[in-house]
Amino acid sequence: MPRLRLIDPAGRWLSPAETGRGRAVSTTAAASKPVPEADLHADFTGDTCLRTNLVTKRMLDAAAPGQVLEIISDNLSSVETIPFMLEGHGCEYLATVHHGDHWRIYARKRKPPPPL
Repeated sequence: MPRLRLIDPAGRWLSPAETGRGRAVSTTAAASKPVPEADLHADFTGDTCLRTNLVTKRMLDAAAPGQVLEIISDNLSSVETIPFMLEGHGCEYLATVHHGDHWRIYARKRKPPPPL
């Protein structure tokens, strides 16, 4: 079984003991929540940063409220920038999990605010 490690946006590596029961948890505002199962998956392994970010933006905009997205990439530049662009596309950053030679970024599309 491969060992998963979580990396927070600041770049601090966490051991499985720190992540709790082998499930990754975010070190951001939702620090005690495990990473949920993803509804949408996008695998950008082998793609450049530009393509990864552009297609991710389209995917974030097209996601339905409440859906969890999993973005897989082996491009470190994309892995560093995607969490920061989530807010602008109505998404909540959940976690980034390092898995061997790639990373998995998890985000949840927020529900739109009620009309005024």
